[in-house]
Amino acid sequence: MPALATLTLAALAAKAGVDIDTIKAYDRLGLVSKPRRTVKGLQLYPGDEAERIVFIKRSIELGFATAAIRDMLGIGRRKAMTCGDVYAIADRQIADIRRRMADLKRMEAALEPLLESCPRRGGLANCPIVGTLSRPITPAAAPD
Repeated sequence: MPALATLTLAALAAKAGVDIDTIKAYDRLGLVSKPRRTVKGLQLYPGDEAERIVFIKRSIELGFATAAIRDMLGIGRRKAMTCGDVYAIADRQIADIRRRMADLKRMEAALEPLLESCPRRGGLANCPIVGTLSRPITPAAAPD
């Protein structure tokens, strides 16, 4: 049975440890449950919605895309998510993080020698960083 809708937007934000604008942003992304409206137009959220907000916030902090968060929350799915489904999403996320880390390491390895060769004085015409970045990469010099 769903929790009774009793939290105002401000109370939900306080309980979840976020500001109201954060909840509104999550709502625009389609991640927040639709609130019940009172006769006077007050929006009321179920008490367990705070857990959902915290889940969304933590997922964003870990770099999950909105679509992945929607999937983990089971939004728009005909069947219930399983732990295995969430594992598969998290496994893809960590693979993506590792790819990005490898890319960053390659960038660092390419930039480090440029920094070491730079005298840090003189005009741009003699700057090894500008000179190197201004030339196309030759196939032999292309990073892996």
